[in-house]
Amino acid sequence: MEDFYKQAHALAESAGDMSGAAQTVVFFRVALERGAQEIGMMPTIHLLSKLLTTTFGIMAGDDDASFDGVLDGFDVEDETPH
Repeated sequence: MEDFYKQAHALAESAGDMSGAAQTVVFFRVALERGAQEIGMMPTIHLLSKLLTTTFGIMAGDDDASFDGVLDGFDVEDETPH
């Protein structure tokens, strides 16, 4: 997943004058569409909720908040947590 993250980051940096907010909308739409294809819409929304909750924990300084294991419980294969 780290390599894909780097590729997505490079793509975002090469987006010219597209704002960060607009890029966020695009990446969010892609995440919803790809997730729905792979695991279904409701599990995708649950995963996005877990990501937001984890992010809030990290922002609040929660030492236990981590993206490690965020995919646990989802029907994905051969993925390494980011």
